[in-house]
Amino acid sequence: MQSPHCPAVPGEPSPERLAQAESDCSRLFNLSLDLLCIAGLDGYFRQVNPSWTRVLGWSQEELLSRPVAEFMHPEDRERTLQARADLAKGIPVRGLENRYLCKDGSHRWFSWQSSMEPGAQTVFAVARDITEQRQSHHEHLVLGKQEATRILADGISHDFNNLLATLLLNLEMISMCGATNDQQEKLLRQSLDTIHAARTLTQQFSTFAQDNVCRPKIIFDLKVLLQQSMDLALNGSTLHAESRLAPDLWPAEIDEVQIRLVVRNLVLNAKESMPAGGIIRLQAENMRLDHLPGLELPPGDYLRISVTDQGVGIPAHTLPRVFDPYFSTKQRGAQKGMGLGLTICHAVIQKHGGGIVIDSQPGSGTTVHCHLPAAQISGKSPPPPPSPATAAQGKLW
Repeated sequence: MQSPHCPAVPGEPSPERLAQAESDCSRLFNLSLDLLCIAGLDGYFRQVNPSWTRVLGWSQEELLSRPVAEFMHPEDRERTLQARADLAKGIPVRGLENRYLCKDGSHRWFSWQSSMEPGAQTVFAVARDITEQRQSHHEHLVLGKQEATRILADGISHDFNNLLATLLLNLEMISMCGATNDQQEKLLRQSLDTIHAARTLTQQFSTFAQDNVCRPKIIFDLKVLLQQSMDLALNGSTLHAESRLAPDLWPAEIDEVQIRLVVRNLVLNAKESMPAGGIIRLQAENMRLDHLPGLELPPGDYLRISVTDQGVGIPAHTLPRVFDPYFSTKQRGAQKGMGLGLTICHAVIQKHGGGIVIDSQPGSGTTVHCHLPAAQISGKSPPPPPSPATAAQGKLW
């Protein structure tokens, strides 16, 4: 590979010194963890260092033979090309942030520092991968919003529950007195059902609001809990359900009530995304996690619980907001949720030391992956089965 251009050594350097300087620059170019490149104003890379292949997965031949714009995220392409036009006018680029596409279909966020050598029509640029920084910043914003909402929800749920208790008592007393006709009996029953549904909502508020209410115990067989939670959520539904629960699931230390609520909310959310029908899949498997993009979890043994639907999917620009309270891409209706489902799931899984990742493409359905730490029994990690399989998002066992 041709070495990157290095400035001449002052004075009259010997050929040996020039060769050594060029070798040093080439070594530095190749060792950098940042993504270094030299490009022309024709829109093609002239040189890229190995970090490009390491981060994005494209080979050097692919990177050099295709227009740079093909590797840019479509939503960022216009402003990135505008920055290149500014470079051509001699205006350096400092701090431009954009996304580049990985070979596996994902993307990474870069922060750029670029300049052009006058008269050479050559651009020198450094890109720093800031994907994890942006994810961490977003998670801090989400946590701040959730904390403010928890305080509000705690007060609302307490007061609202007191009001509902009074209404429920009065209606039950009227019901015991007996209705005079079928219509009155129907109205009484509907009123009681509505109040019970409202009390369920206040319980969800409380679950979301109270960080300290978590009573974990080691569950050695999660399969029964998961299957029951799914069956209850789909009771009376015409949707087809499939379960793929690993027979040797590791034990987990969980609050059983809260994890049942998580599975119920995920299944109900999947159900609401498929008004025309379809299949909901519940999957649970053991995972040896080293690193998973989008999650700041320590390496170790985890159980991954996944709920997949065949709905319309979630647009990429709304994915960062799906855990916000009351945010929803669904139209409101009598059977639609109130917008706390995913927020509660996110809060509960975080309380258990885990994390959630959502995989969705418009028109291709959605999968929500919940990662729960496997229980540490007698100071030992659960032993992996003898035949490990490698997956795209960590190592599955």
